[in-house]
Amino acid sequence: MVLRNEDGSVIFAAYRYFFHCNDALEAEIHAIMQGMALAIEHSDKPVIVQSDSSNALAVLSGDTLSRSVYGHLDAEIKAHLVVREFVPCKIGSEQNRVAH
Repeated sequence: MVLRNEDGSVIFAAYRYFFHCNDALEAEIHAIMQGMALAIEHSDKPVIVQSDSSNALAVLSGDTLSRSVYGHLDAEIKAHLVVREFVPCKIGSEQNRVAH
């Protein structure tokens, strides 16, 4: 997770291992959720959430209750959306070199 200010300079960066994920989608949703929590702690401005996973970003824009196996993560992300404005932004995997 990389938090940047308006001019693109890095405020801070963090990483974490997820040892018990069922698949890449679960890892991406976890990373988004953790990044949102850190952004709430370290910034008071709206946050653009960039990911190369459109399925993971769909959690941010979905208004309905998720009945998927990741519904508990969906609920935590929805709780973060109440606190701060988060704008989902799909990027290409070539733009996501930090994560790979």
